[in-house]
Amino acid sequence: MDDAKCELIERLRNYVYRYGLDLSESKLKTVGSTLAEVNRHFPGEEEIVAAILERERVCFEEIFDEYNFDGWNAIDIMLLVGNEINKRFFYLSPSVTFRLAQPYPDLYRRHLSARSGFIFEKIKINIEKGMKQGMYKNDVSSEMVARMYIAKLNDIHNNDIYPPEGFDFATIFNNMIDDVIKTITNEEGWNYYKQRKQFYSVLNFNR
Repeated sequence: MDDAKCELIERLRNYVYRYGLDLSESKLKTVGSTLAEVNRHFPGEEEIVAAILERERVCFEEIFDEYNFDGWNAIDIMLLVGNEINKRFFYLSPSVTFRLAQPYPDLYRRHLSARSGFIFEKIKINIEKGMKQGMYKNDVSSEMVARMYIAKLNDIHNNDIYPPEGFDFATIFNNMIDDVIKTITNEEGWNYYKQRKQFYSVLNFNR
């Protein structure tokens, strides 16, 4: 996909977040686009929705493409990925694209299935790495933890559970990571996590 189309998709994602799917010339101008530009790239609304959902998945997968985690401690990987999710919140948040679920439920279900499948495999790899490194409990089920992680991540973006006016994403996400790590680490791993979390917090503060 060329850069111009990627930029347009991100503008359309911003548009959907503000206004929904009903495209108008005047509102498109507020996100830096026009109907002519949209029609040049997309034959219809369904193609727009599919592109926005695909872009969300790509933004998540880019975190793993940008970093080579070979030789990393499993806990450091969890922390770094968590920081990147926090930093890229708008581009990764299902709460932005959730409004696409009602008009296009099949597209949205396939999107969530693909997204969850990707996360599931990465978390399983992390759990197995952490057990080999002696940081995680040796009786942890990688499949169970991966499913728990996905469920908690999806809950964060559920406005019925965490209304955005009352809850800050960063706080909820940090608490979620704490809960997951506390569940899977042994004493050595938990102490390492607390130490490294302070280090990553300093990096965020200075960003």
